[in-house]
Amino acid sequence: MPEARGLGERIVHATLAIMVAHAVAKLLGLLQARVIGHYYGFGAENDVFILVFNHLLWALFLVGEESLGPAFLPVFMESRAKESEDAAWRFTTTLSMLQLVLLFGAVAVLMLWPEHAVALFTRFEHSDVGSVSRSELAVHFLYGMAPALVGLSMGSLTYMVLNGYKRFFWPAFADAALKCALTLGIMWGWSAGLDHNALIVGVLAAGSTKIAVHLLALRDKLGLLRAGFHPRDANLRKFLILVAPLLVGILFAKCRDYFNYAWIVSALEPGLLSVNDYGRKIYSTVGWLVPYPLSIALFPFFCELVARDDRQALAAFLTRASRMLLLLFLPLTAVIVVLSVPLAQALFETGKVTAADAARAGQVNACYSLVIPFYALETVLMQAYFSTRRMVAVTLIGMFFSALSMGISALGVFVYGLTGMEALTCIALGWTASRALKSLTLIAVLRGTGLPLLPLLPLAAFLFRAVLLTAACGLAAYGTLQVFETALPASTPFEASSKLEEGKKEAETKTGFESKTFVAVAEAQDTNKSPAGGSGLKALLRAAPKLAAPGLAALAVFLLGCKLLRFEELDLMLAYAREKLRRRKEKRST
Repeated sequence: MPEARGLGERIVHATLAIMVAHAVAKLLGLLQARVIGHYYGFGAENDVFILVFNHLLWALFLVGEESLGPAFLPVFMESRAKESEDAAWRFTTTLSMLQLVLLFGAVAVLMLWPEHAVALFTRFEHSDVGSVSRSELAVHFLYGMAPALVGLSMGSLTYMVLNGYKRFFWPAFADAALKCALTLGIMWGWSAGLDHNALIVGVLAAGSTKIAVHLLALRDKLGLLRAGFHPRDANLRKFLILVAPLLVGILFAKCRDYFNYAWIVSALEPGLLSVNDYGRKIYSTVGWLVPYPLSIALFPFFCELVARDDRQALAAFLTRASRMLLLLFLPLTAVIVVLSVPLAQALFETGKVTAADAARAGQVNACYSLVIPFYALETVLMQAYFSTRRMVAVTLIGMFFSALSMGISALGVFVYGLTGMEALTCIALGWTASRALKSLTLIAVLRGTGLPLLPLLPLAAFLFRAVLLTAACGLAAYGTLQVFETALPASTPFEASSKLEEGKKEAETKTGFESKTFVAVAEAQDTNKSPAGGSGLKALLRAAPKLAAPGLAALAVFLLGCKLLRFEELDLMLAYAREKLRRRKEKRST
């Protein structure tokens, strides 16, 4: 028991360190989105940037990020433990050289034939950016941004090396530095009059920042690098065997994202790609604040438990972590869904992003946010698969549910002919449903291997109480929001837009100066239409009470409900916090 307590404390310490860094990174990510929206709005330029950076370059980076870590870290740690540190670094050097060759080849292809990559991954069918078509701007962006892929992707390897030494803060902090560099680069480029080229400056700055922070954190280990390429290294063969099925599954998942977003959404009217991307940012921020840092911290410790063949300890940690995550994120999800529109308006309404644009992003966020509890479970469960090296099983499960997501999108858009926000809602809900079913399948397969994970009867009793608590928190947030909506009446963006359309239709019956007057009056009455460069402070202040009051009401209901429904998980978390405070006081007094 003392050993388990010590392991749990080390995991909590690591998780908190990563959470701090990731919280900064995600807040800077929201700031980055706000800055880009302020300058470019939800228009064609932002659409093209999202397509090239997020759905092409960043997707290529994630192929390495998501496959490299699960395959590299078990081999690296095993080599250090059973062979020597020199052997582990010989393997690392060989892998880094192989990775550099592949990256330079990929960048060369993207820069030599950017028009083919754009044509392959997009279906732009609407509007241009000034005198330039969206496809031409995408080619220009890809040619200028492609070199950033080298620094971004090499950072995946250094990230895992640092985690192998259980150094969690600095690799996570590098993500915050990346977001900061991207935002500052864009702001500098815009102030220098570079227009859309400011986006290229930001991406290039980000590409070099992440790897620079990692190398700084690894400065005491860089002397272990060994010159030479060792293709017959046994550790490299182990790595390639582990990474092969992962690459298949990850590439299939990227095909899902390309199909859903770069292929389908890019063919819809301008602005919807931005609406979808900004709607995803809120849910992903929540997911990265706790579940993802926890999964990173768990992975090396899980690898140690597997090496000792301690399946009972592994199952106990998984069960406890899963229940705590569900207790936190089921009620939080209900609150986020209720507050999606005012939350999106508070975060994104500024400059060229109007209240109507932000509200549409909020609607999309409500659909994606439904996945948060399942995403939280998945991030932890995946580490159990990776640590036990069940790569084929997790790959097949991922491919099946990626195909399900694409099938739902195709059914809604191509068979039923959904367009606009209806198409985005179909894609978002299809993606959410497939991820939820994937998480449940991961649990079932782990249980089928004999791992005593989440016993059914205790889990059913826990979920019944958790659903009651979730409903109570959601109703508290919704009721409080309605009170504030009534007390602070304001025309919604949809009402304002309808008034504008009515004014324009009425103007069609007029002629000459009278027609122009009707349009001008209608546009003036559209209180949600912000001029370019307008401040978002008023929008933030307007949304603040609609967020704070429902959030506090839901928090009060959550704390009271945990006591009434006797959730021991909250008591354990509070007891741990009190113990930590007591120890700190004792240290200060001595």
